[in-house]
Amino acid sequence: MGGIKDSTYLDVKKTLARRFSSRDGWQCASSPAGSVQPECVLSRRVAGRTERVLVNVNMAPVVQAGAVEALQAAASAGSVDKAVLVVPGGADVSRVPAGIDVIELGTWQVVSGRIAWSKNIERSAFLEEERVKRGLA
Repeated sequence: MGGIKDSTYLDVKKTLARRFSSRDGWQCASSPAGSVQPECVLSRRVAGRTERVLVNVNMAPVVQAGAVEALQAAASAGSVDKAVLVVPGGADVSRVPAGIDVIELGTWQVVSGRIAWSKNIERSAFLEEERVKRGLA
């Protein structure tokens, strides 16, 4: 179980690093496990002012109202410039209000109501093609 959580955490960090690069001055401060705070706070200093972005992760096929409410509460409590919700690709984000940016993880996808690692989806499609070619399907 720990390996899956660690892998997901690394995928989230990589995705955030693409959008909020350390070359642009962004730094990530993670919240302690089990806290009610967002997963991390991204910040950087630009022109004598600090920009802050709250990030929360919701690894579910449908974004839960509680995740959105927690992010909104944290954003309203402090001075932040943006709130970001990280979800697996294809997740139902219809409950996310306009003020929250959504970043989809390309490495995790929602397939038939379940979350799957995209490499497994690619492998499954390849194996199915091979079975059909060989007349085994």
